[in-house]
Amino acid sequence: MVDEGCEPDLVSYNAIIDSLCKDRFVTEALDLFLKIKSEGILPNVVTYSTLIRGLCMSSRWKEAFMLLNEMLRANITPNIITFNTLVDGLCREGKVSKAHGAVKLMMQRGIEPDSITYNSLMDGYCLHNQVDQAREIFDLMVSKGCTPDVFTYNILIHCYSKRKMIDEEMRLLDEMRRKGLMANHVTYSSLIRGLCKAKSPCAAHKFFKDLCASGYSPDVVVYSVLIDGFCKHSCLDMALDLFHEMQKKLLKPNLIVYSTLIDGLFKAGKVKDAKELFSRLSIEGLHPDVFTYTIMVKGLCKEGLLDEALKVVRKMEGNGCSPNDCSYNVIIKGYLRHNDLSMATELIDEMVGKGFSADATTVELIVNNDLLVKKLLSCSKSSQGVKLK
Repeated sequence: MVDEGCEPDLVSYNAIIDSLCKDRFVTEALDLFLKIKSEGILPNVVTYSTLIRGLCMSSRWKEAFMLLNEMLRANITPNIITFNTLVDGLCREGKVSKAHGAVKLMMQRGIEPDSITYNSLMDGYCLHNQVDQAREIFDLMVSKGCTPDVFTYNILIHCYSKRKMIDEEMRLLDEMRRKGLMANHVTYSSLIRGLCKAKSPCAAHKFFKDLCASGYSPDVVVYSVLIDGFCKHSCLDMALDLFHEMQKKLLKPNLIVYSTLIDGLFKAGKVKDAKELFSRLSIEGLHPDVFTYTIMVKGLCKEGLLDEALKVVRKMEGNGCSPNDCSYNVIIKGYLRHNDLSMATELIDEMVGKGFSADATTVELIVNNDLLVKKLLSCSKSSQGVKLK
């Protein structure tokens, strides 16, 4: 642009800053911000709001508030987007009290919270399972004449789901319908998860079938929640029926569905079926993640198939999916429980060398073995996370 004799204006710079922030190049965006100021170009509310969003995304809260204060000193009035960016970012980090402070400042500046503000506060409380406080925000929102939307109801329904408060969930669903709001996949997945936890997967399945009979077309996530519920209640046949139903409806099961079923098959002692399902992942164009691989390792260890479990761990590395602390602890416990101290020691060496620690169960298995305890502690630069009783 400059080479062609066309000087960029603030709109162009704002677009570049926005792109940098979205790509997480916040430091570079701040450098550009300083550059345009040095050239005498005055930033506007869009510039500041964009940078504040980028800083919030990077958890650089101190700088975000410094930028807000700079705006105020420059007599640039933050708008609802500026404040909502701060409130949402703080709530996602669990800093709800600070988010309330931002809302208070916002109202002092004559800007009334909107549904996005209230939704962010509710979501912040729900992340910490504080359902009563989330409900208070919901009621406050209504009392202020701000109409709850589908996102609002979904947040509260999800919160009730985590607490197994199914009656409250159903009341909210009825309220949504009375107000003409259309429940979506997020609504129904939360309700089905809540029914699985509070009552049974059969009750959730009945609700699911009633929805389908009324014309609802479930997505992969809704199916995955119900499949998970049946697997957790050892109803593997029902889970597999739903899996096949998905395929008949041309809904492609995702990695979560496969991982859930593989875990369920191992727990039911159907090792051959679990291995076959795992082998289908590549055929279906899916790549196992560390969670899926660890399920395989755990299932094989439980069956005493330690050599196969170790091959899976090595296969992970070969496929560019590095084992994490959970993967190592699972296979180490497998070898310890089968009294293969040599291999367990080798893997402890490897685990600690990568900066991971033994979990509580692994420590319990080695606590009476002085050699292994010394090995574990001597291999670690710091024994943090390894607490011996």
